[in-house]
Amino acid sequence: MTKAWEIPFSPRPEVRALLPEISGNAINGLGEAEARQATPIIWHDPSILAHGDLQQWFFANGCAPEANVERLANQEYTQRPLPEVAAERPDLGAAEWTDRVKAAALEREADLVGIARLDPAWIFAGYEAPWNWMVVLAVAMNPAALATAPSARSQTEVHRQYGRGTRAAQKLAGWMHEQGWPAEPHGGPRAGPLLIIPAAIEAGLGELGKHGSMINREHGSSFRLATVLTDMPLVPDAPDRFGADDFCQSCRICARKCPVDAIQPERRLVRGTEKWYVDFDLCIPYFVERNGCGICIGQCPWSLPGVAPTLAERMTRRRQRRAA
Repeated sequence: MTKAWEIPFSPRPEVRALLPEISGNAINGLGEAEARQATPIIWHDPSILAHGDLQQWFFANGCAPEANVERLANQEYTQRPLPEVAAERPDLGAAEWTDRVKAAALEREADLVGIARLDPAWIFAGYEAPWNWMVVLAVAMNPAALATAPSARSQTEVHRQYGRGTRAAQKLAGWMHEQGWPAEPHGGPRAGPLLIIPAAIEAGLGELGKHGSMINREHGSSFRLATVLTDMPLVPDAPDRFGADDFCQSCRICARKCPVDAIQPERRLVRGTEKWYVDFDLCIPYFVERNGCGICIGQCPWSLPGVAPTLAERMTRRRQRRAA
């Protein structure tokens, strides 16, 4: 049977007509040597986006009916009010608060949790995030569903887990309010005021993969992120570098299977940082027409069931031998 990535692709005329004159790569800062805040490009208020009309077209035409049910339920959940912030709070130190936050997150639908001190460089231009800490949550996806991308089944699973991430963030923020600490939750796919992937890397949840998404030592690329912003005193986690980046340097699977050749074979300079980069202008038309795509993470070797822990252990040993 012909695979999705083997079928030639050309954007529909109505999609092509919605592409703005400005390049999405230019908005992202591809090739820029100076550091700057990221500019919102997708999954924000469409009225402020150059690609806002394309985003609206996706939700109206490119989202499978089953996925739309999950997406709308997710949106409804974000409208639920959080409990009031308690007038009194327990007198605890940062270490104990950290232990309690992580336990509370795992009890409230999160599968992984990490903590990072909020870096102002992560805030989108035009947004504010007057908080000290980010509690980053991860929820695992069904790798078998993800492997069917770009199918309606895969897209539905993505939105189902975005919804679970939203619930986990809302519930954790509500718990923080009950402990006397203000908190602000954010789930996907609608982006909040900050870039979550850099925070998740800093919080120890994994490394950036060649496909532009994260790789975790337990779940590979098969997970989604959410976050809670707070001033509760916490202890940051350390980044977890176990060798996924080394693996991506020699692996070509996601690049070969991208139907539009959007995955760059080498790191590119983006707003002053060399990183793996996915060509936005090539990716987005296919993405909006093909159930949100997801081929790259669905076909990533790290996403195969049970593979990530063994692969992470092997790559870690390799790094240790090189260091020795």
